[in-house]
Amino acid sequence: MKYLVMETHPSYAVLLDQSGRFLKAANLNYHVGDTVTDIIELSPVPDTGQKQLRLLRRITGSLTAAAACFLLLFFGVYRPNFTPYGTVRLQINPDIQMTLSKTERVLDLDALNPDGEALLEGYEYRGKDREQASEELVSRAMDMGYLGEGGIVSITVESDDSSWRQEEEEKSLSQMREKYGRTIIIRTGIMEGETEEPPLQTESDVEIIIDLPTPTPAPQTVTPTPAPVIIPSDDDDDDNEGVIQPGDDDDNGDDWEEVPGDNSGNVPDDDSEDGDDDDRDDDDDGDGDDDDD
Repeated sequence: MKYLVMETHPSYAVLLDQSGRFLKAANLNYHVGDTVTDIIELSPVPDTGQKQLRLLRRITGSLTAAAACFLLLFFGVYRPNFTPYGTVRLQINPDIQMTLSKTERVLDLDALNPDGEALLEGYEYRGKDREQASEELVSRAMDMGYLGEGGIVSITVESDDSSWRQEEEEKSLSQMREKYGRTIIIRTGIMEGETEEPPLQTESDVEIIIDLPTPTPAPQTVTPTPAPVIIPSDDDDDDNEGVIQPGDDDDNGDDWEEVPGDNSGNVPDDDSEDGDDDDRDDDDDGDGDDDDD
């Protein structure tokens, strides 16, 4: 069988046989392009397709290993240490809130009132855990006069993970009481008198008040009260001031009485115009008697 020399190397040569296979044989002073018959075969040479396949497998394996390392790094290191998992609120008089990772690393620190802003001014929290930051903030509040002996520190833990929340609350309470329990009161829950921000009102929660005009009351008719009638006394001589009333005495001392049938209603019961003392009318004859002629 004849072989065509394709490649030459110091110790071996690559040959192509009549069947189209590549063979690895000892280099017996071969030159590229020579045709030889007697060869010392060493081992078959893989074709180009096999090389590419192996190379592709190596690349795929490397990428898979890199992806596995990335996932391990993200879920095993980054996420537990750098992803927010819950909050711890410290109410002293300054009101502050720490954002924690699952491993208790402090990721952020916010002030919830003006005293909290004063307490956090100039404080560096990066790289610290919850225990260290809490103790330093309580000590800082004491130094600034916000917290004295017998004061109260309230701790509130919030998280979607109820188990983590309960564990953090118990650990925070235990650690703070161990360090400051002899001088101040450490407790859990929102401090009395402090409330969370109210939820935003929706359109359905808004109460609309419409002022209706006040009806004017109808005028009331007032019935006039009649004036009292004053009846003069019978023996009052001076109150009438010259007005003659029936049965009353006039100012001249004459008594008057009502006589039935008299148009005037009053006749003198004393002296008549002719000076007679009788009670009957004098006739026109002037004879002085009471009988009519």
